Amino acid sequence: MGAQGKTDEAPLPGGKKQQKTSKEVFFSVLPDKYEPLIEEVEEKEETPDERRKRKEEKKKKKKKKLKKYRKNIGKALRFSWRCLTAGLQSLASAYSTPLSAVATVVTEVNQAAGS
Repeated sequence: MGAQGKTDEAPLPGGKKQQKTSKEVFFSVLPDKYEPLIEEVEEKEETPDERRKRKEEKKKKKKKKLKKYRKNIGKALRFSWRCLTAGLQSLASAYSTPLSAVATVVTEVNQAAGS
């Protein structure tokens, strides 16, 4: 069962020749107890109670998911707010101190580091 390349050439009306080739085909043997997979489609009517329960479960899942998102977004906002306030406080303290005091503090810090 291999691919056999036939080189028979049949003339086409336009004067061109077309090559014919064979295709490789694979066969397999099915087991004795083969059962084809058939999806069973169940079309049963839902009772109003079942429909209501399904909707409630869906709402609970959605509510739980949104609660998780709110919690994560709240954490991210609180952290970013802390970073912003810390940066503004350091900026305000650096901006409000006179330049002569900054020079004094810097020299004292350098002397302490050198000792």
